[in-house]
Amino acid sequence: MRKKFLLLLALLFLLAGVIFILPAVRDHAPEQTKESATEETESTTETESETPTETETESETETEETTEEETESPGDPVDREKVETHLIIASDTHYMSPSMTDYGAAFDSLVNSNDGKVIRYQPQLWQAFKSEVLAANPDALILSGDLSLNGEKANHLEFSEKFHEIEEAGVPVYVIPGNHDINKPDAGEYFGDQRTDVESVTSEEFREIYADFGYNEAKSEAPDSLSYLVELNDTTWLMMLDTTVCEPENEVYGEIKEGTLEWMEECLKEAYAEGITVIPVGHHNLQRLSRVYVEECVIENCDEVLELFERYLTPVYFSGHLHTQKVMKHLTEPGMDSDTYGIWEIVSNSLILPPCQYGTVTLNTDGSIDYLAKIVNVSSWAAANGETDENLLDFSSYTENYLQTVLKNQIARKLEDVPKELREVMVDFYTDLYKDYYAGVPISYSEKKNEFGYGLWVRYMDPSTEFRQLDGMMRDSISANNHAEIPNPIHLKRP
Repeated sequence: MRKKFLLLLALLFLLAGVIFILPAVRDHAPEQTKESATEETESTTETESETPTETETESETETEETTEEETESPGDPVDREKVETHLIIASDTHYMSPSMTDYGAAFDSLVNSNDGKVIRYQPQLWQAFKSEVLAANPDALILSGDLSLNGEKANHLEFSEKFHEIEEAGVPVYVIPGNHDINKPDAGEYFGDQRTDVESVTSEEFREIYADFGYNEAKSEAPDSLSYLVELNDTTWLMMLDTTVCEPENEVYGEIKEGTLEWMEECLKEAYAEGITVIPVGHHNLQRLSRVYVEECVIENCDEVLELFERYLTPVYFSGHLHTQKVMKHLTEPGMDSDTYGIWEIVSNSLILPPCQYGTVTLNTDGSIDYLAKIVNVSSWAAANGETDENLLDFSSYTENYLQTVLKNQIARKLEDVPKELREVMVDFYTDLYKDYYAGVPISYSEKKNEFGYGLWVRYMDPSTEFRQLDGMMRDSISANNHAEIPNPIHLKRP
């Protein structure tokens, strides 16, 4: 009995040790470990913090040096009297040789599905335009891309021969490619009711075909594109920029390649130091100019290009591609004063799209620039050359009616669910707006919004792609886009 009691007592002491003594030991040991870990962590943190601090300091130094290089001013501009210079600029001619079609069903399908190009009368339109160029006798004729309909080699070859005629009369011609000119997969000819693929051109072939129209006269050429620089006179250089992306295949969007950017800066820096005005011309747009066409129009690296141009006080950039007539000054911030510098951009309406316009440019002796869009007077040319076709003799009426017919057929298909009498009002509203938009005519947004036709578009087509485009045309055209007076940038405040 006594043994059992002693055994039970021993078990109780053992249990008490487990309950009270072991936890105290266990809690004490981890406490030491935590303190030790903390000390090690603090030591490690102190050691590691030294390295990031050194790296961070080096990074900050490099960033400061890079920023200083990027924002380094080219110095004060040179103010010198300029040689008065006259230019004519046109874009998006989309030339199609009459030998590429019999004007049958396939041709009709082509023109009825496009944006209103007057391809049928393109030979006569070009002859009328050429006669006005020769009469004006400018210092240069500039064509800013999309020379051919869709890159057909036959069209390029025939069109380049027409440039020889102009140069033989004493007017130099300078060209660059657009996205419709090189490696186009839809290059075609149109006979009967069939469209057939034909040969396009490579970049090398483009340069060879148009060698006499810029490349052979170039002061310098970019290393990685078809861009080149021409000295028009002692105080004016022409920078023709290839903005196309056509390798390994043709793309609609545009960009300025890295090597071309470096070449551009070398040219701009040299010109700036000598007080020479540089006039850059590209096919794609430098600014976001349109609410209607919001994709694949602006140069992909436009911000970098803008910064480069404005660093050297470039007055204006000419482009095409949109087919609309646009004029816009780059504003670095909202509400910028008119006497503060920003590069201007002028987009030429397609020569082959009604009202068939081109631009006249005058660089004045004080460094200012005047721009005015002009409509080709085909009717006057037709009468003077004994043409009997009534469409040519009253070309403005023909092109207006033709454009309305093409657009009505296209838009009416989008409005099939609208009652017929209301559909006609909506179509007329759209086509009238379209005509003014492409011509660069100012449009009163408030007045248009109050028209019955606009109300119908809101009722039946908002939201839709067509309504967005219609409303965009109204918002884009509040001011006139067919003339500009650009002051000499060196007399303006810097932003």
